[in-house]
Amino acid sequence: MALSVHFRAGVKTAVPLWFAFIPIAFAMGVAAKAHGLYWTEIVLMSALVYSGPAQFAALEPLSAGKPALQVLLATFLINVRFLPMSATLAPYLRWAKGIRLLLAAHLVTPSSFILTHVHVQKEKRPPGSPAKSEILDEGGKYLDYFYGVSTTCFLVWVAGTGFGYWAALAVPPAFNEGLRFVLPGYFACIFALEIRGWLLRSVCLISLLVAVPTAVLSPEWGWLVTSLIVATCIWGVEQWTKPTS
Repeated sequence: MALSVHFRAGVKTAVPLWFAFIPIAFAMGVAAKAHGLYWTEIVLMSALVYSGPAQFAALEPLSAGKPALQVLLATFLINVRFLPMSATLAPYLRWAKGIRLLLAAHLVTPSSFILTHVHVQKEKRPPGSPAKSEILDEGGKYLDYFYGVSTTCFLVWVAGTGFGYWAALAVPPAFNEGLRFVLPGYFACIFALEIRGWLLRSVCLISLLVAVPTAVLSPEWGWLVTSLIVATCIWGVEQWTKPTS
């Protein structure tokens, strides 16, 4: 069956994303090899979890043999961000039923969410403008567009992690020690781009002050205690500084 024009449009839109996914997926595979995972394990993780930050966060506790509950909590806290994205996309994907709905839910990422949402907003007819008279989501076209974006990015991510793992096999054993810096470097780059304003600087300061003592008191659960304390403090500061109407 021929692919719809809307699916092909989604694929075309996703092409630039592939080039952003490839180096991160490659680094994921390399980091997995450095942390002692098998090739099948990291490929299955990429296919079943499909969340770069959650996968990176799971590597350290998995390689250290931490309790399964700790790994689940870490990935859950990271992936809970997909709930509002899925709720926003739900009206656009109402044609999905059964397996197609489960597949669409699995393929929601920040990238597929943003591209699909922006595409829908561009196609909506402005009030009073006769430029576009088409019916919104006629024949599930937004679902096809979403699949065009998300399925190709998914394949790039899974393939990229697999190739990254194979590439790590070709490097000298001593080089693997340096590969362990891929994980903290990945999160450091993401976080550094977001540090703007006094509030986020406060997050950094409070995290530093809390992380060391909690890590000493409980090496396994200190990270979770730190996260809860910092999140609670920042939420309180936001509520306190929020202007009252």
